[in-house]
Amino acid sequence: MSKVCWVGSNAGGQMSHDAPGRVGLPGSPPGKPSAEAALRSAEGRPSARLGQHLRRLREGYGYTLRKVEEKAYSLGESIDNSQLSRFEKGKALPSFDKLRALARIFNVSIQNFSDVLDLEEFEAFKPDSNDYDDLLSIGSQSFARGEHGHAFVAFEKALEVVEDDRGPGRFERVADARWRMAAALKALGKLSMCERELREILKLRKETSPRIQVRALLHLGSVYRELGDLYLAEVLARESLDLALASTDAAAQATALNTLGNIHETSDLAKALVNYERAYEVLEASAAAADLRLVVLTNLGGCLVKAGRFAEGMAKLQAVHASAREHGYRRIAALSATRMGEGHFQRGDLLRAAREFSESDALASDPSEPYHDILFLNSYHRWVAARVDGHGTREKIAFGRLRHLRSLLERRFPEVDEFDRWVAKHRRLEHEHLA
Repeated sequence: MSKVCWVGSNAGGQMSHDAPGRVGLPGSPPGKPSAEAALRSAEGRPSARLGQHLRRLREGYGYTLRKVEEKAYSLGESIDNSQLSRFEKGKALPSFDKLRALARIFNVSIQNFSDVLDLEEFEAFKPDSNDYDDLLSIGSQSFARGEHGHAFVAFEKALEVVEDDRGPGRFERVADARWRMAAALKALGKLSMCERELREILKLRKETSPRIQVRALLHLGSVYRELGDLYLAEVLARESLDLALASTDAAAQATALNTLGNIHETSDLAKALVNYERAYEVLEASAAAADLRLVVLTNLGGCLVKAGRFAEGMAKLQAVHASAREHGYRRIAALSATRMGEGHFQRGDLLRAAREFSESDALASDPSEPYHDILFLNSYHRWVAARVDGHGTREKIAFGRLRHLRSLLERRFPEVDEFDRWVAKHRRLEHEHLA
């Protein structure tokens, strides 16, 4: 099942969907267009966003334009410094072959550049304000509403504003904007970009507060969890918890405990419950943001249902769902409905499950920013139900929708992995039959 992970802030809640995933793997999942196809289709269209990204990568390594030219030449690709300057100014878009060379020079996946181009659709939502605190507030409000693309461009502009500031506390403000950008990128499924922002924060460890470091470590642990490295994810979550306890940061403590619950839920429900319950106890004794409480209760309720405490778990999920809808937390409302549907599905009540999945679909399908991962989960359960019932038509419809939604997902979680395995198995059987 899918889980949610929250990271708190002084300026408002930051919540991101937390499900195992991986970006930049060789090849593409079934039905997923490759990064190469996406980038080749964009050839010839200048991109200011990609140019800015290339400049940040170059400056992050401390390379001059001439140095990049030399490195490209050593890889057998011709990118002279004047050409790179045009790319960085957004006056021209590199060919796929040049982007492939730049990816090797800057040690990023080619998917990274495709992700950058994807973010251009949110450029129109960048706020007009040039006030750092105002931009953080706008971004936090957008994030709480589930508008992660809008949140990202607000946080990105906050970073642009503070990068020009040479006053005291600059590094703290830079890192604060970066971890918020990372939270938005993770929620958008841009894991490689999220990881890069977090690593940039960790480079400033000596210049930033424990509060910022805790949040960076928590997000990085969540990224590793999506990469499938549960051991490293747990190590980082426990390190974050220790730092949060030392700094009496209740929101960070609860978030670390919630993350540990996420990690254990796939293998040890008893441990997961202990961590979720501890997280909620911490929140009850603090003045934490409302959306963080709802996130922890969503995970606690879903875990209780999985552990056989159906009535208790469903009561929590129903309360979360009502509150999330009342306060406009669209993503939490959609995911809590999905988890209620999963609870009914687990008990064999397919009619109630179908109603919950339909309500979740309605919430997750907002065209301004649809939640493809939640839509995938709902379609996956419909597909499984149709297979169990032997209803061929419904199975084909659900399968077609799954193939479409799978092509839009960067991340992986158990239901995605199971679907991929099923597709790979049947593709192999078809090849064997033809042979």
